[in-house]
Amino acid sequence: MLRWISRVNLVAAFAVLLVFHLVLYYFLGTKSWFTIALLASMVETGALALIQIALGGREEDRAR
Repeated sequence: MLRWISRVNLVAAFAVLLVFHLVLYYFLGTKSWFTIALLASMVETGALALIQIALGGREEDRAR
């Protein structure tokens, strides 16, 4: 799992998380569903980025 997190593209992860959160909060009937979905996706993508930094960067960057 940690190897996958160290290789994941953060832009793609943000897009997938945003779509998931948009659908989730829309169907839950949250009043400001778009804003909350955007913030939740940003926080989770930030957590992924911090994990990547803690693991020593991306594997492609270490090969250089």
